[in-house]
Amino acid sequence: MKPGQTLTERGLAEKLGVSRTPIREAIRRLEEQGLVTYVPHKGVKVITLSVAKVAQLYEVRELLEGLAVRNLSQLHTPEIIEELNDFIVKAEKEALENNVKELSLINSEFHLTLARLSQNVYLEIIMNMLQTQIGLMMSTSLSHSGRPLKNIEEHKMILEAIKSGDGDFAESIAKHHVRNARDNALKKIEKGGI
Repeated sequence: MKPGQTLTERGLAEKLGVSRTPIREAIRRLEEQGLVTYVPHKGVKVITLSVAKVAQLYEVRELLEGLAVRNLSQLHTPEIIEELNDFIVKAEKEALENNVKELSLINSEFHLTLARLSQNVYLEIIMNMLQTQIGLMMSTSLSHSGRPLKNIEEHKMILEAIKSGDGDFAESIAKHHVRNARDNALKKIEKGGI
């Protein structure tokens, strides 16, 4: 679905081969997640992401992920390091195959895992609430030429920062990573790519 596209229950039901009831529920859930909006007399439309909204989303994400990685730098057990490293290995494989869709999913899981392993239940709840919109931006950011491999290198830097045990350093590396992703997403928007 493209930004600004109008969605109809009937059209989606026909396209997906299901009744209108699950479509109605899906649209309601998409509206709750802020991915579609109801426009009076026009119907339900896919949101159009503005530069301001994207910047705000990344501002929040930067703070949350900085906190998660700071916490992880104090908790860095071998199990945590191994779990995070597994995502990096999977991402390298998908990047070599230029599979941006799968890479985006792995990337999202990596970031959600940072929140989960940080042992801050509220941080995890908030990251999960924001994940749909963050995931959309991740795939946008990763679609830039060269960004997938750079993204993986940044994940490796985050892992090394966690291993260091230095909370300030780890937080700064995580924030730098989110700012790079933000800059790539904003470039895409400015070129009319979202």
